[in-house]
Amino acid sequence: MNKQNKPLGQRVKAMFGGRFRAGSYSVAAAAIVVAIAIFLNLIVGSLPSTMTEIDMTANSIYALSDQTKRIAASLDKDVTLYIICNQGNEDDTIQRLLNRYADLSSHIKVTSVDPTSDPTFLTKYELDINQLYENSVLVVSDSKNRLVGYDEIFVTEYSMDYYSYNYTTTTTFDGENALTNAIHYVASDNLPKVYTLTGHGEEALSDSIKAMLEQDNFEYEDLSILTAEALPEDAAAVVIHQPATDLNEDEATLLTTYLANGGNVVLVTGYMSVDSMPNLLSVTRAMGLELGEGIVIEGDRNMRLTRYPYYILPDAASHDVTDSIVNAGYYILSPLAQPIVETADSTASVTWLLSTSDSAYAKVDALNMTTTSKEDGDADGPFNVGAIAENGGKLLWLTGDGIFDEYIDSAVSGGNSNLLLNTLNWMGGQEESISIRAKSLDETGLSVTESESGFWSVVMIGVIPAALVAIGIIIWARRKRR
Repeated sequence: MNKQNKPLGQRVKAMFGGRFRAGSYSVAAAAIVVAIAIFLNLIVGSLPSTMTEIDMTANSIYALSDQTKRIAASLDKDVTLYIICNQGNEDDTIQRLLNRYADLSSHIKVTSVDPTSDPTFLTKYELDINQLYENSVLVVSDSKNRLVGYDEIFVTEYSMDYYSYNYTTTTTFDGENALTNAIHYVASDNLPKVYTLTGHGEEALSDSIKAMLEQDNFEYEDLSILTAEALPEDAAAVVIHQPATDLNEDEATLLTTYLANGGNVVLVTGYMSVDSMPNLLSVTRAMGLELGEGIVIEGDRNMRLTRYPYYILPDAASHDVTDSIVNAGYYILSPLAQPIVETADSTASVTWLLSTSDSAYAKVDALNMTTTSKEDGDADGPFNVGAIAENGGKLLWLTGDGIFDEYIDSAVSGGNSNLLLNTLNWMGGQEESISIRAKSLDETGLSVTESESGFWSVVMIGVIPAALVAIGIIIWARRKRR
């Protein structure tokens, strides 16, 4: 039977049977590929954001520090992070950061709340919608809560040029610092308390340092011990910040006893002669430390500010309170510092925290100093200008006039204030809270030493212009030959 005589059904089957088989294979293969894709998407969707999202930001603003990871790992109660905003208006940067927190612990949950559709939420936590920035984050545990405002995550500071009357702004991303400390606050049952000594003309700590103390979950209070019989039992540390006059003998005895019984003291002294405050220095001697003569001048241009040889950028020894600062590439600035030396009969464990170079020297008669150049009679370095002594309690002693002044601190991008906060966290048993720094969203400022300033001045003023002139001459000469 020829083709023409075959039944119609057989002819259709002969024409399309092969195509149907091929098509069915293609459909089956496509179905398998789709199934695999769905399965892989489900797997990837269940992975933490740290594995599926790469932080490509310039300052790694989504990268969480080891301190944050330790706090998250130690949580024993549930913490919820509520991002407060109208539905669909979630800030992508904040949302991504919160997701990173949720990845760290099963105790951390992230959710968003629309206050327009759920006004009772704000009432429950006594929040005023008129005073609330959108994309603020409320951190809540079963017993406490803390609001982290949008302006605490993206921190904008304004400064005025008094010559041009123009304002400039700098913006930092302080999300990790604010959120981690809020989590630590709501999850902690007891918070350490810091007292600052008063009654001797002490310099008040700046408002910014007080705000940092609060953010680092310290309670803060002034303390007079003129009539006290003992220091408060709840004192995690006592700060003595540049007293203008000496303690009396009873106050010195109270502090010495407090240290011997395991207390903690942060002492910052401005310039004074070795015999001007005998009672205060009796406290340091009980911890194995005493004051050396004079003002320290740094002879190494790599370890001082440009044009100010008495503004020292000392070497920082490796210690819990300094490692994070040094590793992040920040300086500590000690202006008008004095030497600290160990007593001959010391039984304390002393860490020389901040030290000068071998090229440093001290102007012994500092009040009559007429030059910063080295002269006959100047004491030779190196010198120690910051020390930690442990002998029952812990004493941090820093010499430097205005070391926690906001202007001095800003010259090293907060290195000095971070040293103070790190020390208080260490003394208060909050090592996990040490030094989570804000991340700049603007161009980063630089602290430049005198030698670096001289080098770049030569490069910018001499080398680069000379190179451009040389290139111009070469090009001109070649064109002339043509």
